[in-house]
Amino acid sequence: MRNLDRYLLREMFVPFMIGQAAIVLLLTGSVLYNNADVLLVNRVPMQFVVRMVLYFIPFLIHMTMPVAMAVGASLAVSKLAAGSEITVMRAAGIPLVRIFAPIVCLGLVMSVADFFFGEYAVPAASDRFQEVLNEIPTHLPAIQPQNGVWITASDQSYVIFVRTITQHPGYLGLHGVEIASSPAAAFNKETDSLVIFAKDGTYANGVWTLSNYGAFHHGDDDADWQKIPQTKDGTFRLNISVDPQVFQKGFLLQLPMWKMAGSTTRTFLQLRDTIEHNRKEGIYDVFLLLDYYFKLSIPFSCLAMAICCPPMALRFARGGGFMGTLLSICLVFVYWNTMLLMRILGSPSGASQTALLAPMPAAWGQNLIFLIAGLWVLKKSE
Repeated sequence: MRNLDRYLLREMFVPFMIGQAAIVLLLTGSVLYNNADVLLVNRVPMQFVVRMVLYFIPFLIHMTMPVAMAVGASLAVSKLAAGSEITVMRAAGIPLVRIFAPIVCLGLVMSVADFFFGEYAVPAASDRFQEVLNEIPTHLPAIQPQNGVWITASDQSYVIFVRTITQHPGYLGLHGVEIASSPAAAFNKETDSLVIFAKDGTYANGVWTLSNYGAFHHGDDDADWQKIPQTKDGTFRLNISVDPQVFQKGFLLQLPMWKMAGSTTRTFLQLRDTIEHNRKEGIYDVFLLLDYYFKLSIPFSCLAMAICCPPMALRFARGGGFMGTLLSICLVFVYWNTMLLMRILGSPSGASQTALLAPMPAAWGQNLIFLIAGLWVLKKSE
């Protein structure tokens, strides 16, 4: 039986790798195509485009691992069925559950691997991706800043007001600056409670350097705001990432998948700690709970695909080898749209701001659907 397991896994290896590479390349090309106008019109240097793509790929690998599992399992089983190899195995008295066992085990292994990949590699790559976005404004030939408006940090941790912004080689000049930490970020211990006023300052690569400033801090045990003493060099620095649109009107990148996965820069344990802190304070954040449960459910979609796809591929294998490819495409389409639908159903909407599904069933809904479908088809086939 070990020879059988190794044989099945070998048959699945190539389709799995091809499926993973094809989906990642397809999505990468789609992202570049959708943002070509923005990148070309603003004359973004090629080195930044290349770095953006490189740091975006780990996120795509993490999100498409279940898709690669679906493609690999479907094509491998279709090939074996087309060659009557599964028929021979069943004639030898091997049940389908045992035949598909190595695929299910691989699905479990890939689920765990994808979870840890999303815990360590993706947050680090996401931070680098944001650093590239921070560098772009200071390397554009010309900018059209949005002066005199309130700016929100990319992670919602600060709000910033700048009266005027001027362009200089290698940095942007700031005049009339006010920075305040958001109450939610301060409450969740993501930032300190700060309010800063500055006459002048500079921005370069995500770092806001303020001069002629006054800074005030409010600690947990302080009854009043306390003024922060001046630093030796007379400047105050904060690392705050903001959307490039702040410095260049119309610089809006189309990254729908990135917008959906708001938890990419935070680990599962960090999300859990924030939720525990909110629970103690009586705060119920639906979007945070959705990020928390999707952080776990998306990797374990690999296991759901490993259970669902083999019996379905066997069911449709009579149509020939092409049916494996067609089935994998259909399953990928259904998986992505089901996941998006569950995200929508779990998000508050309407005047009442209520969700149709609780966060946990919304996040695990696509997995449950594929598991039920796969087990039902397996029972019918057996």
